[in-house]
Amino acid sequence: MKNAKLADIRPVLLVNRQKSNMRGGESLVLENIELEKAQDIILDHARVMPAGSLPLLQALGRIVAEDIAAEHDMPPCAQAAMDGYAVAEGGDGVYKVIERLRPGEISAVSLSANQAVGVVTGGPLPGGVVAVLPEEAVELKGDFITYRKSIEPGSNIKPPGENFLKGDLLVRKGTCLSAGIASVLASYGIDEVIVYRKPRVAILSLGADIVSHREIPMTGQMRDSNGVLLAGLVMQEQGEVIDVRVAGVDNITQIGELFEKLLERADILITIGGAAYGVCDQAFPLIEQSGADILFWGIQIKPGSHSGAAAIGEKLVISLPGSPLACAVSFNLLAVPVLRAMQGLAPHQVRLSAICTNAFGKKGGPRRFVLANAACAHAGWNVKILPGQKSSMTRAFLSDWNAIIDLPAGHPPVEKGDAVSVILLKPAYF
Repeated sequence: MKNAKLADIRPVLLVNRQKSNMRGGESLVLENIELEKAQDIILDHARVMPAGSLPLLQALGRIVAEDIAAEHDMPPCAQAAMDGYAVAEGGDGVYKVIERLRPGEISAVSLSANQAVGVVTGGPLPGGVVAVLPEEAVELKGDFITYRKSIEPGSNIKPPGENFLKGDLLVRKGTCLSAGIASVLASYGIDEVIVYRKPRVAILSLGADIVSHREIPMTGQMRDSNGVLLAGLVMQEQGEVIDVRVAGVDNITQIGELFEKLLERADILITIGGAAYGVCDQAFPLIEQSGADILFWGIQIKPGSHSGAAAIGEKLVISLPGSPLACAVSFNLLAVPVLRAMQGLAPHQVRLSAICTNAFGKKGGPRRFVLANAACAHAGWNVKILPGQKSSMTRAFLSDWNAIIDLPAGHPPVEKGDAVSVILLKPAYF
């Protein structure tokens, strides 16, 4: 079949599939299955990425691959909580200032009754201190201060371990390294963090009529916008996009060579378009020709029913439909859980109930997913269905589509004020 065109090879592949995937009258390829079953199958083949050390700033946003505990108390010793005077017991409100400490200085003395030491915020305190008096609350005359209020022992002192005790868990394995966490690690002098490697993702748009978004399409051709869409979504999930390519030909041999080259470098290869069973659809015959183990093909949802997955060794191929809205929906339902699992995270996005603020007239049919914008208001979560819900439309992409509404099979029209099930799309760990 060297240099064969898809129209020539397609009937042969279909016949071979019918022969090779039947045992005792049952197909080995799971077709048109429920979404949750498809997710379970593909997650069973998702391997956690190896971990490696990165400098602290480069590790921001990555998933920590080991528990990190406090190596010592924080603060390590008693410190002043403000500028003022550290005083010992006694004194009847009048104390002699025997020393004035500047930032970074440590006192060599231990206070006795009636004595005080000038201190700065965060500075280590000398021994014998009972409290720190605010600088603005005392009267200073020569080497003596007067404080006319009663002293509460321990006031304005940060005791050792007030923030963290030695052995406290600072970061749990599987946590996203945020700016706040990084600052805590920096306070312990940690400049290298073990994080999971980003999954490497290659994206291949199929279809002889598809050209790069950088090209001017001829009559009958269209630019590839889905590749850019998925690249952005992959990066949002902390995946590493290693290549975005357009097949742009009908020669299945040429496409197969590109497919293999991309898969050599990637942990996941996502194909876009041609995932149905039409005579010109390329995804299934391409994957079958590669010798991959097809995990399932077709799921019971709309949009995105023409989606599938395959495994080649430890690598995954996820085939998504070419219609933009269907591509976006099926990516979030199939690829996002895999990307999360490969980085040591719980795979599934946050689900919640929200009140719909507008109506959606369609009803019935298979389980439907609708792009939406969710927000948390004073009374709880609400969600707005975005315009342009046809599979071929991209109007919803211009809005902040941070959620998908999950409507069950055979659902009635959605009315304003209805409670609906919502999947939050943007990473919950950011």
